[in-house]
Amino acid sequence: MRVFFLVVLPLLAADPLTEKVTAWRTKYEAGLKSDTGWLSVAGLYWLEQGANPAGTAASNKIVLPAGPAVAGTFERVGDRVKWKPANGPARTLRSDKDGAQPELLTIDRLTMFVIDRNGKIGIRMRDPQSKMRREFHGTKWFPIRAQYSLTGQFKPYPQKKVVTVPDVTGNTLRYESPGEVEFAVNGQKVRLEPVLDEGQLFFVFRDKTSGRQTYGGGRMLYAPLPGPDNKVDLEMNIAKNPPCVFTPYATCPLPTKRNTLNVAIEAGELAQPGH
Repeated sequence: MRVFFLVVLPLLAADPLTEKVTAWRTKYEAGLKSDTGWLSVAGLYWLEQGANPAGTAASNKIVLPAGPAVAGTFERVGDRVKWKPANGPARTLRSDKDGAQPELLTIDRLTMFVIDRNGKIGIRMRDPQSKMRREFHGTKWFPIRAQYSLTGQFKPYPQKKVVTVPDVTGNTLRYESPGEVEFAVNGQKVRLEPVLDEGQLFFVFRDKTSGRQTYGGGRMLYAPLPGPDNKVDLEMNIAKNPPCVFTPYATCPLPTKRNTLNVAIEAGELAQPGH
């Protein structure tokens, strides 16, 4: 009589780095696809001083994809914007200047709000039925590799300095930079100059993969502020594309010459088709 033994092998658990990075990438992609994600951003209308009528009728200065023929008027006076609906009371709309939470305006299925880019004032529009959201097929990434889970040394400036950063619209953005971060990539020492954003270090950089495997306009990375030892964790496996890869209505910062590296960082998000 033959006796068969069933051998049960334990499932191999993913290593901690793979688990951490995979979880981050999953959350990031879910955010892109959400009702408030970058894929839903379907319009950006720079306002002229005075009246800017909005609605679905072609005669409007701002032609919307949904809502009434004449929804109302965005009236700009200096840096302030007032919404005057066709029916109802007027109200001043708070912008996102200096990181503030902008006031939301709903017209039909659309959500609109005021953005301020160094004095350039516009209306950004979200549409849950946007073409970008409907046709999105997921993000693409380099394999997760421990060699790109880096530690850098923070080199503080004597005092924070204002950094002028170009953006994709031809405008410039102003940030504060606290210093530089020095680190090694595949044995080569390099430096990046981060700026402060959302209580973190924010890097916009270009490397030798840019325009080849990755987006030509560079990539972005957030990192925690340095600890008491001035060490900075640089998890390049989560370096991501700027929002302008997913919508033409973003105002993405571009890497400065200082943040253009002569080294290939084969980690993080790959370019989307067409980019």
